[in-house]
This record gives sequence, C-alpha cells and structure tokens, in this order.
Amino acid sequence: MKKIYTVKYVDAYYIYEKRTGKTKLSLHEAHGYVERKGNNIIIIFIKKRKISNKKTIEGKENIIEGLVIPDTALASVVDTYKNDILKNITIGSSVSVTWRDVVYVTNTPTYDCPIMYTEGILTKIKRDHIVLKDPETIRVYPTPVRNHPGRGLPTYLMIPISFITDITVIK
Repeated sequence: MKKIYTVKYVDAYYIYEKRTGKTKLSLHEAHGYVERKGNNIIIIFIKKRKISNKKTIEGKENIIEGLVIPDTALASVVDTYKNDILKNITIGSSVSVTWRDVVYVTNTPTYDCPIMYTEGILTKIKRDHIVLKDPETIRVYPTPVRNHPGRGLPTYLMIPISFITDITVIK
C-alpha cells in the first residue's frame, strides 16, 4: 500500500425538498490508499498514524478513517453499467429496493458495505439512477437493524441503479 489514488464514485442521496426537479448523480472524490475486498473498495484516507501503513485487511487492523464503497459505485462502472432489473417496473409503482450503500468508517474493522432496504413510490427512472418518493429505509446489514437516515424523513431518495441488488413491486 505505497501508492495514493484518487477514486471517483457516486452515492445515494436523500432529498428533503417538496419537489425533486432535475436529478443527477453527483460525482465524489476520495484520495487515499486503495484496497479491494470482494466486491467492495476500501479507501483509507491519507492521515498521519502512530502505526505503520500496513495493509489493513491482511493484518485485520482497524481502518483509522476511510470509506467502504461498492465496486459498482466507481464512476467508470456507473457510466457503463447495464442491468435489466427495472425492465418490468413502472413509474408510480410502490416498490421495495435492496441496495448496497457507501459507508464512512473510523477506528473500525469494517470491510463490507451496508445493505439497505427501502420502500417507496418509484417516481423516476433515469439511465443511471432511480428516484423514490416518501422512502422508508432501514439498514439490514450489518446488525443491529437501524432506520436510515437518522435525521427526519426525507421526501425523496436517489439510488444509483448500479447499487440495486433487488427490486420488487409491493402489492
């Protein structure tokens, strides 16, 4: 882990406004040491440490500060991501969505992205994201199960299509 990289990625986004207007995925950048574990990318922020910068995964050490992102969050993947998961879902449907999220970690041995479960009304399907109205989200992994986000109920949630692992219509 000697090289420092710049990683460009996207993330889900909660909206607290009455209307969404035009929606677009925001591109984020993180700079640090990068490791891959399965289908997760671990970005360890550049930070002065009292310990050496040994590989965190092999040594099972805590990540001092960083991000764990799904490999499908990378900007290069999102731009070319193809998935037929939405082909039988229509706008206005009440849906449940299971998806992987980006997580900020500090002083923890977390190497997996959280798994989120959201119910809401599908209001937009764009090339690279969907928008749900009145979303209710819980984090189902890792335990304990928790409501998300922690502050107030959002009016909309934008989820990159590349994050979605399952979507079903609720009847």
